[in-house]
Amino acid sequence: MIWDNSGEIMLYAILGIFLGTILGAFLPFNIAPEYSRYTAVAILAILDSLIGAIGAQTKKEFNVANFITGLLFYVFIAAFFVYLGDKLNLDLYLGVTVVFMFRIIQKVAVLRDFYFKRFFDKEVKIKE
Repeated sequence: MIWDNSGEIMLYAILGIFLGTILGAFLPFNIAPEYSRYTAVAILAILDSLIGAIGAQTKKEFNVANFITGLLFYVFIAAFFVYLGDKLNLDLYLGVTVVFMFRIIQKVAVLRDFYFKRFFDKEVKIKE
C-alpha cells in the first residue's frame, strides 16, 4: 500500500510540485484579483507543509496522516484569516504571509544546517 512507504509519497509530492510548476508556467490561467490573496496564502501554507515534510523525512519522523491534516489545517486557517480580514476591511493576509515566510525560512535554515553538517561531517546523528 502506498501509505506504508513515506519515501515514495515524498517523491510523488515533489514530482507533483515540479509538474504543477511547469504546467502553471506554460498554460494561460488567470486568477481573479479578488482571489489572489487567498491563492497566495494557500501556496505559502502548502510550501510550509511540504518543507516541514521534507524536514520530517530527513529526521525519519514523516507521517502521512500528520502531513495531510497539517496541510489542510494550515490552508484552512490561512484562508479563514484572509476572509476575516476581508470582512473587517483589514489586510490580515499580510500578517499571514509574514508568519508563513518566517516559518519557511526557519525550516529551510534547519534543513540547510542538517545537510551542511551531513556533507562535512559524516557522523550526523539521525533520530531513529
